[in-house]
Amino acid sequence: MGRTYRTMQGKAIDMDKLRSQNELTPAVGNMKVNARGDEIGPGGKIIRTREQIVSSYYESNPKATPDTDVPTGVTQPTANAKPQNPPSQTMKIEDTPVSAVVQETQTVEEPLAEVKKEVTPEQAEEQVLDKGVEAVKKARSRRRGISDATGGN
Repeated sequence: MGRTYRTMQGKAIDMDKLRSQNELTPAVGNMKVNARGDEIGPGGKIIRTREQIVSSYYESNPKATPDTDVPTGVTQPTANAKPQNPPSQTMKIEDTPVSAVVQETQTVEEPLAEVKKEVTPEQAEEQVLDKGVEAVKKARSRRRGISDATGGN
């Protein structure tokens, strides 16, 4: 199940489900493809699938690197093939040389920044009130200027 999104109206929408329901719906535009990317012909019949289109592109452009999410063909595992484990399961910390992990750098001691003096709650309140009073004075002077310019009372 894909991630569910909630709309402003409170409705839950599962985008992956919606996408999969409309895979065969013709896309809007003039490309003649459906929502999956299959090439469609008259009557909405699929002429070439997305996988066929991608594989033919990579055959004609050998320098292009294929996308990993589009399967170009299914390969069967061989009998001698070992399961591939992620590096976190196969490597251990002891296997990594110290020089690869730690890079020594020379640090320079910097002088500590000046410590600001602590402000008491009363001082902080006074500073906030002062800023508020200044803001009100600016607003009043602007309002007075507007009324003078417009001829208002």
